[in-house]
Amino acid sequence: MENKCPSCGFDKEYPEHPLCKYCYYRGTVGASKFLLFQTMRDNGNKYLTVGELTELVNQNPNKKHKVTSSAAYKILHRYSRYYEEAKSRRQGYLILKKEIPRKKGQRGRPQIKYKLSSRLLKRVDYYDMRWKVGFPINSRVNKGKNFRMSPEYSRRAKKINIKLKKGEYELYTYLLV
Repeated sequence: MENKCPSCGFDKEYPEHPLCKYCYYRGTVGASKFLLFQTMRDNGNKYLTVGELTELVNQNPNKKHKVTSSAAYKILHRYSRYYEEAKSRRQGYLILKKEIPRKKGQRGRPQIKYKLSSRLLKRVDYYDMRWKVGFPINSRVNKGKNFRMSPEYSRRAKKINIKLKKGEYELYTYLLV
């Protein structure tokens, strides 16, 4: 029984690991961005600074580890990297940025606040649906190793979906393992 994955119920490839290869991939790749975007969406999708977002993510009950502000900034920067190029095209915004200048007499950089675009809100709903069905959050990965769904992985996803519907464990138990 120790050789069974607690998430999907199938045999693990490596008995010393807590999860099988599929469930580990499902719970780690794209999970941090999903958690950040989900927190932004659940808090009204208003303009927030990186510090405020970090506090909100650390208060989220779905996370297992403490999130640093640099990690949140890297995710936000990655999705707003092409913001200026999209601005000239007037389409394709994913993360909306707003710079708030300092008050007169104060020194320092302007405060930058971030908000999800309507396109990214739809994508977060799509990520949520994929997680509930038992699939990995990302359907494809731009950089890094691609994960191909095989018939065996489809059966594992179906088993995860059945376990979640039965209520054998919480929805986000194996997120960011």
